[in-house]
Amino acid sequence: MPLLHLPTITSEKSLNRRAEMRRDAAFIDARFNAPGTRVLVLADLRIPIHPTPDRAPPAIRWLSVPEVQALAAPADFAFLGEDGTGASVFACNVPPYHRDFAAVDKALSPLVDLRSLALQGVSHETDLLIAAEARALLGWHAHQRCCSRCGGPLHAIEGGWCRTCAGCGQSTWPRTDPAVIMLITRGDRALLGHELRFPDKFYSTLAGYVEPGDDVEHAVRREVKEETGIEVGAVEYVASQPWPFPHSLMIGCWGEALTEALTIDRTELSDARWFDRAELASMLALSHPEGLFVPPRISMAHSLIRAFVDGALPRS
Repeated sequence: MPLLHLPTITSEKSLNRRAEMRRDAAFIDARFNAPGTRVLVLADLRIPIHPTPDRAPPAIRWLSVPEVQALAAPADFAFLGEDGTGASVFACNVPPYHRDFAAVDKALSPLVDLRSLALQGVSHETDLLIAAEARALLGWHAHQRCCSRCGGPLHAIEGGWCRTCAGCGQSTWPRTDPAVIMLITRGDRALLGHELRFPDKFYSTLAGYVEPGDDVEHAVRREVKEETGIEVGAVEYVASQPWPFPHSLMIGCWGEALTEALTIDRTELSDARWFDRAELASMLALSHPEGLFVPPRISMAHSLIRAFVDGALPRS
């Protein structure tokens, strides 16, 4: 069976990142000043959009290089790559402590966070993918200001894909945190949980970070056992999805439950239940009699649940 189709935030339609040219400062400078270059300017990691009438999906607002320079605020630009036309795409973030932040914030308004933008949908899926790349990379820059070895200030090099310390010379690169997200099934039922931070009546697949020393299969079994007391046997990889909130890679899996009695970790979950296919179908359709619902189409959780309802999981 092919991997699940994930309707949003995959990387197949994103940019040609030209990673082999990042160390060529002359190339980066030339691409920044080339005709047609567009820049995504974030304000405190929020994305500027064009307001649309009648609640139509918003469109991301791009700036030309002269428009960005007129703001007179950004310092570090990240080279994201080249689009399908060969035009270069850059991004930068204006932090809230910048002296001109209020003016930039006003000039770029309206601004939205990436999660809200993804849930609303945008006019172009590729723009959403670029925004996800920019948000993850610039979020790393925003939190990686000082050297972890000597405490000295870091500055960006390699087109914004590396930060190096002028004091001790240590370099650091953007991080990606692997996380497992898994649909656990037993016969015709699947296990979903309600985390403490979730809105009322919202249920999702279990998930957790891969810890040092974990392989993916062990991480799935460990997280499910810790949160629900369920023993998991077979584990299979299904698909993956970048998740820039702030910088994770969601590794989607299916697991076979060997037990069904729940022992819920109340520090993680307020509830966990077994749901049959018909009940899950009503939750996907927002027609559950109790008003229960599951994550939207943007998420790996939705795709895993949909695959189970449709009979694509477990794989035959």
